Amino acid sequence: MCKTGYNQENKQIVYQGKVRGVVSDSAHNHILELASTAIYRVKDSTLISYQLSNARGEFQFKEIPEDTQLKIIISYTGYNTISREFTITGKNGTVDFGKLNLDRRVIELNEVTLNYVPPVRMNGDTLEFNASAFNMDKNAVAEDLLRRLPRLTVWGDGSITVNGKNVKQLLVNGKPFFGGDTRVTLQNIPKDAIDKIQVYKDQLNKKNPLDSTTSMNIKLKEEKRNALFGKLSLGYGTDRNYESDANINLFLKNSQLSLVGAKNNINKFAEDANTLLRNSTYKGVGASIDYQSDFRLPGINKSSSGGLTIQHDFLPDGNYSNTSRFTGDYFIKDNSSLVRNKLQTITTLAPDSTQKQQNENSSKTISTGQKLQLNYERRKSRLGLTSSAIINRITNDIESAGQISLYGSDGELQSSNISDVKNRTNDKNLKINIDFSKQKNFAKVNLLPGDLDISYAFDAGTKYSDNATIAAFKSERSSLENKNFDRQNSGSENYIRQHLYAELGDFSRLVFGRRGIFGINLKLRNNITLNSKNEDNLVKNRNVAGIYQIDPNLTNTSRLREYDDRIALVIGKTFFRDLPNRYQKLLSFDFIVQAQLYDQKNTSDHSFQNLRRSYQKFVPEATVEYTNDQYGEFRDNYSMRFITRSYFPSVQQLSPLIDSINQYYIQQGNLNLKESTEHKLTFRIEHASERTKNKFNYNAEVSAGKIGNNFADSVIVDNIGRSSHYAVNLDGNRYLNLSFALNKALVFNNKQLQLQFSQSLRIDRAPGYINGVYNIYNSNSFDNTINLYYTVSDWWIVNLKESISFYRSKQSGAENNIFKNGIQSTMVSSSLNLTKKISIGSNMSFNRTTSTGSEAVDFIIWNAHINYRLLPGNNLELKLAALDMLHQNTNIINTGFNNSITRGTTNVLKQYFIFSVAYYPRQFGRKREKAALDKKE
Repeated sequence: MCKTGYNQENKQIVYQGKVRGVVSDSAHNHILELASTAIYRVKDSTLISYQLSNARGEFQFKEIPEDTQLKIIISYTGYNTISREFTITGKNGTVDFGKLNLDRRVIELNEVTLNYVPPVRMNGDTLEFNASAFNMDKNAVAEDLLRRLPRLTVWGDGSITVNGKNVKQLLVNGKPFFGGDTRVTLQNIPKDAIDKIQVYKDQLNKKNPLDSTTSMNIKLKEEKRNALFGKLSLGYGTDRNYESDANINLFLKNSQLSLVGAKNNINKFAEDANTLLRNSTYKGVGASIDYQSDFRLPGINKSSSGGLTIQHDFLPDGNYSNTSRFTGDYFIKDNSSLVRNKLQTITTLAPDSTQKQQNENSSKTISTGQKLQLNYERRKSRLGLTSSAIINRITNDIESAGQISLYGSDGELQSSNISDVKNRTNDKNLKINIDFSKQKNFAKVNLLPGDLDISYAFDAGTKYSDNATIAAFKSERSSLENKNFDRQNSGSENYIRQHLYAELGDFSRLVFGRRGIFGINLKLRNNITLNSKNEDNLVKNRNVAGIYQIDPNLTNTSRLREYDDRIALVIGKTFFRDLPNRYQKLLSFDFIVQAQLYDQKNTSDHSFQNLRRSYQKFVPEATVEYTNDQYGEFRDNYSMRFITRSYFPSVQQLSPLIDSINQYYIQQGNLNLKESTEHKLTFRIEHASERTKNKFNYNAEVSAGKIGNNFADSVIVDNIGRSSHYAVNLDGNRYLNLSFALNKALVFNNKQLQLQFSQSLRIDRAPGYINGVYNIYNSNSFDNTINLYYTVSDWWIVNLKESISFYRSKQSGAENNIFKNGIQSTMVSSSLNLTKKISIGSNMSFNRTTSTGSEAVDFIIWNAHINYRLLPGNNLELKLAALDMLHQNTNIINTGFNNSITRGTTNVLKQYFIFSVAYYPRQFGRKREKAALDKKE
């Protein structure tokens, strides 16, 4: 059966022929691995296909057009380039060139050479793709170019794989490009500014050949190394909806500067500058954009944000192993929201006892946040230093009013609570992180340990709060149980958290002598955490005379000090085998002998909170890992890990200040609480395909664990709904987690189909008490997501996404009820470039929610837009968008936990139409620099 492909002459031509051969040295007759081979059509020099010769010097092309005059060009560094013309005739024809001998190049003065640029070549240990070998639209960007490169896949989520390996960092001229986000890089840089695409490995640990990361560098043309680009956009629509955003980005040889800003009232939020950059790229008209109106977000929301980022490289020609870089980021955001909820919670207490709680609440929130982040990174040979400082400031003003009504099993009202709360908080925070690493120089043979890793983290902050609460609890059983509160309280909290991590190794030769013992390596590791927290709270209640008096039970000054030290000896052994250009195999074992020392001291105005507790625990760990890397075929990694963790009760769990302002939830203490211990076993497998086409990558993880003396909830609920909670120690807590994800890419001609699938399952068994009766909560949650991306060249993109979430809980003991709820969403979106200037897009989501005791709710959200690009560089964009066209958006709250399930609705953004205008300023390179370079050439 014939396969068809695109051809500019007659649109459809048959692709079924094969071309093969072997590249060798003419003088010594040895094969030449990684020689560049490319096939062109003679008539118009269109590139048909290309590849590198394998370890045996072989190349083989499939699906080459028949009955067309073609030319193959073969090149290799240090050799003369050769070319051969040919034509494939007959069905399934094959052209076999046999052995093609290349002559070594002899350079002579005034030599005239063929002006040929190979599409791909090896430059040392770097794989290079030459951008000039690919003829594309003048407005194409880097992403369009990458989609044409062999063994490389640009996935729908923006990630990149080369030979099945994830590209960990994407650089431009050897430096991160405006935060290093792949979409910012690939969708803004024009293809005609690119000289080469380079792929290489950065060796992280010289001792471990497999401890490396795959990096990609976009090398710009000399005259294009300075750039100015960005976006200016303004939109206005129905119901006074509006949006605006702007960013200007300056890229120089050693420095980068970005200014961003946005304002809207259509549920679009940005947490940092990178979010605005990532979703305002020149090419960003795909089928899936994350910065858009969030119709699932509760309430009506307004947002204003802005900031700047800066990056400067002190070494103009730095690389991974020689870097000196400063980055800075300042971002400010101001958000306001108005949310109205209606909730119903059903709780079972016994086989014949059920309570239903109706909750109506409205809240208005105004929040302002500022964040300043400064970073410095220095690497040189085997030394590395990174440091960062982050300053945060957040203020929140919240006004809320709500009413709770509680009904018994017979449906009669038992109690109610009305509350009105005004709260203002002001948080300030400083975080400092310093990491230093030193790797041993294996060229120097000595007994001293050489590897050293030290990291220090400092976190200090203050929090001020002012709160005014008016609440009225009413019992339908007796007026004596009624409670009224009119309270004002102000408080401050100051804390300092410090963490020091240090690892020293390998010092096995120092212990066992120059030869060591069985290749075992030894490391010392220490984790120290010091926490201190000072709290001051002043609480006043209004008396019957209308005077606010200090509440002595809740007014308090406390000081908490915590010391946590984990000292470990790491015993490791590594087995390594390799065959050059064939495979690498690694098997490693790590056994961590670890002791944990924990001390807690709290002092308070209240004597019952004066606590001092100390613990000593043995918390061992172990890891086994195996890696099998078969060059050009696949890479498998298997790992198994066993960990032990200890958890210690907090002051709030041991002896809290009991506040009864919320009669439906009162926290009690338990001084008899002991520490809990978790044992966890995890197995993980990862598979990465390294084939040229049809990538297939997957990973799976299974973890199981149990927690002894787990902190479980014991609740006492009376017949009018008041509940008291306190923690108890219970055995029998177990869990099982399973997760699986796969990526599959099918490439045929100019089309690509990508499948991304992820699934997770959690099974829990958690014991507890309800009104003194031992109860076991058996629950499981299931999340499943399937993503299908289908692209035809760069003009049509379709994305189909299916997500399913399911929760089920069954109790045994106090009751035997089963709770179920589920959320299902099916989304299909598409983007179609009708011409080079006109594109249309649409996305539709089908949503369904189910819950025990309630009818299923179905609704559809349908959005669509049309874009028109103007000017020669497609820099001006006109856009008309229609959102929630069916006017069905409904936000359903659907959650479950242990013996209760909650169902409700909240107000949401509804249908609107909006028209926007966007301008994309773009200038890569300076005209005078380009003119000077042309003159020089």
